[in-house]
Amino acid sequence: MHRPALAFSADGSLLAAGAPDGSVQMWETASPSQPAATLPVGDGPVLGLEFAAENGELRIATPHLTGRTRVIAPRRAAAEVCRRAEGGLSDTEWRRYFPAAAYRRTCGGT
Repeated sequence: MHRPALAFSADGSLLAAGAPDGSVQMWETASPSQPAATLPVGDGPVLGLEFAAENGELRIATPHLTGRTRVIAPRRAAAEVCRRAEGGLSDTEWRRYFPAAAYRRTCGGT
């Protein structure tokens, strides 16, 4: 029998639950009718969860990795995506992926 790991954020706005497939389901407690966001972890059942309020991370323990983290603070996550995307989408990339929308900068500015 699987007993899911559960954790609430310090302010109570988020609930995270480990699933048997190794993923983490996360809900906003103010919107319980919205579906959960799924964070893939992938190396076995989640054994423990902990929100780290000071840096916007969710700490995840699995049988193989006890110290895995996922960024959950929106601004910090956006900054990481922009870093990985090397500054965001170019005008050409924007037209390829969003042809019906006018171009706008996706990272660092308006």
